[in-house]
Amino acid sequence: MSVLADRTPVPMPDYCYDLATGDGTWWYTRTDACAISVWTLNIHDLRTGQLTGQLMYLQADLIYTGADAPYWSHQVAIDKTGGWGTIGGTTVSGGGSCKGDCTLAAGDKDFPSQTVTDTGLTYGDILPKTTVSAAGDIGTGRTTVTYRFANPAWTLQPPGVASTPSFDVRCDNATPGTSTVGCVIPNYASVDVVSLTGPNPNYARHVRDSQASGLPGAYPDGQPLHRLTDATLRDRNGNTACPQASSGGYPRPTGYSCDEYPFRSTWQGAATGSLPQPAPYPGRTFNWCQISALPTGSTGPNGWSACMIPAGENSSAGSRLNRFYIDNRVIEKDPFHVWIVD
Repeated sequence: MSVLADRTPVPMPDYCYDLATGDGTWWYTRTDACAISVWTLNIHDLRTGQLTGQLMYLQADLIYTGADAPYWSHQVAIDKTGGWGTIGGTTVSGGGSCKGDCTLAAGDKDFPSQTVTDTGLTYGDILPKTTVSAAGDIGTGRTTVTYRFANPAWTLQPPGVASTPSFDVRCDNATPGTSTVGCVIPNYASVDVVSLTGPNPNYARHVRDSQASGLPGAYPDGQPLHRLTDATLRDRNGNTACPQASSGGYPRPTGYSCDEYPFRSTWQGAATGSLPQPAPYPGRTFNWCQISALPTGSTGPNGWSACMIPAGENSSAGSRLNRFYIDNRVIEKDPFHVWIVD
């Protein structure tokens, strides 16, 4: 009992309480997901079929991943909200499984028998591990947590309950820039939050103006960007949007370098975003960007933008974008948005 007393469930994210309506709908971010459902357990007498009690409870599911760890957790908490009849002394216990590119050791199932009370939560969780290991590997897995109520006073013990999310967890060793295996919820398109008052304000301004002109990637309603990892294609995007002055491109003011949007590391970049047509869509710029060779005032989703920004900002922003890719396990063709905030 002392061991049980020391067990504490991981708290549910605030967004789950804000969004959940009790119907079991799953809500998620890149690294966690939750669902809350309302249940009523009916207790019947085996001989007479008479209803002898009801146990009302909430089932709260929580899945959380490690972007730098080869495993994830699926937790189910039971919160009694009411009831009547022969429900005193009811216990709950469970287990679980994982289907797909994952394993689940017996020691990674933690759902011991616990007494359901009017105060406090009973819960259990499982900790599956991905089978992904080699460089370039990508795998998915889907968990199921099972539990069963029991009571010695019941002549008819109820069947077990199985909770399975509507999505897979994806683990990979295919994110450029890291050799660590990590897991995320791929159904959620990552969001890179960039501040206009942060360390790279001119970069943020260029992205904001580009999105406002109709180019993709804006959060939440714009068409997403998709990551491009091929080095040759990335260079082609960069050279299309920001050709060097020595190759007939734009002169760089002292201390400035050329920034392009959509990023060269996306399939929406200046060259790849124009495929399959043979020539790139036209570029655009803005009146503060110091590029006279490109038109200002262009709008629409087709094309790209270039702008001269301080070289230090451009370098810092590029490093920051790479960090975003790694932290969110953004792999080839993964969708994402860029959210410009004040």
